[in-house]
Amino acid sequence: MYIDEAVFREIFHKFIYIECPDAIERLADTLEIIDGATGVLAYCFCEDLVGTSFNLLASVRKDEKGQLVVGSRSSERYARVRFKDIRDYEFEMAEELGADLSEYEDVPEDILHNFESADQKMTMLRELELLDGGRNLELPDFISVIVAQKGSLPEVVWVRTTSFGEDEFHGTLLQPPTQGFGLEAGQKVRYRAYKNEGEIVLILDSSMLS
Repeated sequence: MYIDEAVFREIFHKFIYIECPDAIERLADTLEIIDGATGVLAYCFCEDLVGTSFNLLASVRKDEKGQLVVGSRSSERYARVRFKDIRDYEFEMAEELGADLSEYEDVPEDILHNFESADQKMTMLRELELLDGGRNLELPDFISVIVAQKGSLPEVVWVRTTSFGEDEFHGTLLQPPTQGFGLEAGQKVRYRAYKNEGEIVLILDSSMLS
């Protein structure tokens, strides 16, 4: 599967094998490239405003049984690449390929404290699977929300979600709907989650519309 086709939850806070034989030699200044390397071991996380990122940890290759052979850990503590740089490469879960990840047990905590949001609510929002159906893979804080008003066609807008209340979510509207509805880009908005035929639907609070 290509990274661009992934579901956010399956790669977020996971160690993955990224197959990139055509790019591996360009990483020689960052990683020790083992013989026969076909890709890299990386850890996926989310940075504020930057979005989905990957910390490159080591070069790897697959052995004759399809299991990962992991090279030496990068001497560069943080070798980060953005989603857009690797979206067209294929990936697999490192654990499913038998990779020994014991040397990297410190990575999740290290990344959490040094690159991920210090805002507890932002952290909780990223962990909230309820929002995954509307979540942007590259910019996970951006959630697609339906704007609906009687007598008008429903539209979908992007909301950078930053907080939540007892039964609602709050954020900033990225762009106004084409029908206007009295909404403006940059406006603070709120929306709620509803169940509809077994699926979660995210709908903007209609009291904000005109």
